[in-house]
Order: sequence, then C-alpha cells, then structure tokens
Amino acid sequence: MEKPAKIYVAGHAGLVGAALVRRLHGAGYKNLILQSQADLDLRDQALVAGFFAQERPDYVFLAAARVGGIWANQTHPAEFIYDNLMIQTNIIHQAYLHGVKKLLFLGSSCIYPKFSPQPIREEYLLDGKLEPTNEPYAVAKIAGIKMGQSYNRQFITRFIAVLATNLYGPGDNFDLKNSHVIPGLIRKFHEAKSAGGGNLGYWHTPAGVPLCR
Repeated sequence: MEKPAKIYVAGHAGLVGAALVRRLHGAGYKNLILQSQADLDLRDQALVAGFFAQERPDYVFLAAARVGGIWANQTHPAEFIYDNLMIQTNIIHQAYLHGVKKLLFLGSSCIYPKFSPQPIREEYLLDGKLEPTNEPYAVAKIAGIKMGQSYNRQFITRFIAVLATNLYGPGDNFDLKNSHVIPGLIRKFHEAKSAGGGNLGYWHTPAGVPLCR
C-alpha cells in the first residue's frame, strides 16, 4: 500500500481493528479513516453507501463484526447472522462500486466442519456439518468469503480473506458470559488472584487434564 493511501479500518475499536490501527500507524500509514459505531451503522445500506461515496477509501480492512463466545451465539443467533451478513455485504459491495484497490476480510476458524480433519486445510470448507452452537455466525462468515471470491471472479476485484484464529490481547472482551475461551480464562485467573488465591495451583479440564498453572 502507498503511504498516502486512504485506508478504512472497519471495526477499528475492536480487538483486531485496534491492533491493525496500531500496526498501520507504526508502519507510517497516517491517512486512516475511522468511524465509530455511533457515527456509522454498518448494517444500514444507505449510510454505508453515502460513507463510501464521500470518503472513497483506497484500501479496506473489514474487521467489523458481531462476535462472542458460545453463550452469546446460543442466546442471540438471529443477531449474529443478521448483523454480520448486513455489515459485510454493505462494505464489500460498496468497495466494489467505489473502486477499492484491495479489501481484506476477517474470517473465522468456525467456518470449517465440526469434525474437520486436523490440521485444518482450506479445502475442508463446506465439507461437513458446522458446530451447531455458532452455526449462524459461521454461515455469515462463509457468505463473506464466498462473496469476495464471487466479486473477484466476476468483477476482477482484489478481495481476500484471512483467518486469524485464537486471538486474544489488549482490547479483548473479558465478559464472563460473552467472551471467548482464552479471555474468559484470563478473567477468571485474574479475579482468583485478586481475591487472594495466591498460588492457583493446577486448573483442570472436565476430563481431569491439567490446563495451566
């Protein structure tokens, strides 16, 4: 990417988006376009169209999404499929209409079959049934990947997808109900230590296997 290029980071306040912004700033990219959810509802087709028409970004990082752990996916399946389909559809289509040079879409490892062979390979996509607990989210992410591939084939765009799996770090969601496994465990470790747990010893999985110390 050219240093003066206009770069839109969708979802810049989230775990991945914030990390991308830090990396881009560190690499000398200063012309970043950042919009909060309050300023731009990415589920709104007309608002997204107007935003792209006004800003005309050269590159797009699509890190905006509704994400959460098992409890959140099971409790709000309609929101997970609707919000994610609307967000990615609006951004990908407007990126095409406004001549974005390249778009990067964040996928998820849950797009692969529940009993996919290990290690997972790209060709295993759509080769079996998904994990039921987060199927709506996975279906939306698969749609985003396939949409990018379809636009590439028909319109010769440069829309790519990456899977950054098992993410955790600064800016993560540490809510005990809505978080993923790793940040949820970090929260529990921190609270146990803060409560005077001292040496936490071994934590065990349900099968009795030591998890960490």
